[in-house]
Amino acid sequence: MKKIVLIILTLVLLLGSLPLQNASAATTITKYDFSVKNNVNDTVVITLTSEELNDDGDNIIYTVRVLRFDEITKELPKGDYGYEYTVCNATYIGKLKLKDDVAWELLPCGIAPTKMRFNSHLADKVTVTMYGPLEMPEPEEQEFTVELGGNRIADILSGTYIMSYEVACSTVAADPPTLFSEEFKVAKSGTTQITLRSCEWYASPARIYAKPVPVKFQIVNHASFPLILQIVGPEGALLNINPGVNTFTLIYGTYKYGYFLDGAYHTGYMMVTKNGLGQLVLKPSHIFELPTTGSESGTGG
Repeated sequence: MKKIVLIILTLVLLLGSLPLQNASAATTITKYDFSVKNNVNDTVVITLTSEELNDDGDNIIYTVRVLRFDEITKELPKGDYGYEYTVCNATYIGKLKLKDDVAWELLPCGIAPTKMRFNSHLADKVTVTMYGPLEMPEPEEQEFTVELGGNRIADILSGTYIMSYEVACSTVAADPPTLFSEEFKVAKSGTTQITLRSCEWYASPARIYAKPVPVKFQIVNHASFPLILQIVGPEGALLNINPGVNTFTLIYGTYKYGYFLDGAYHTGYMMVTKNGLGQLVLKPSHIFELPTTGSESGTGG
């Protein structure tokens, strides 16, 4: 009789433990990645308030702090969240349903998704290269195929771009195509229109002021790493500026230039004279010099 009682007690204990194991398995928390890429020149703090409550009955709050020009990924439990963050002097509040991996990209101040239009006067298709927006920490190069007439670009970021394209203006097949380049801004309003004009328009006597003369011009880079310099003027180009003195052959005239350094995009104008005198100097905000030998001050004996 005692053996029967022991067997029954053992079965009861085993059966009683099964619901506990299932309950433990049911409490497994599903988590997803919440990634944020910060293209803003400032630290951004995102507050996520979960609808789940802690043991004290309060909403669980998560904080995601992203440094300027940095990217961070945080694993968060599946669920519904309210978010709040401030960027470019504006506060954003909304809802986030986390049921899969989520990736956010915070754009620089004044930059937003928009649209634009190319109007081409050229009979042949043209490949237009767009480098920008220059306000981004890492501008990208895009290519668009533009046909005669209107060409709508439905998805592009607003901001400043360097545009270039080549057209075979010469009637001699062996001649290289002519490179056209200019800087322009794509407005957030979506109303920007760029016209690609014919070779005859550019060749009009009213637009010819002097024969281009190539001269040597020096650009000095005081940073300890190479910089990409965009120039727009008598000719357009992207120049790789190594540390130290760099010499380039340019057509004389006035250029607008721009480069990214110390977390900001810098612009200005430079004059390339006919005799090649003068130079452009690019300086970082902080220059670290080697310590001098000895001391400037001391105590007398």
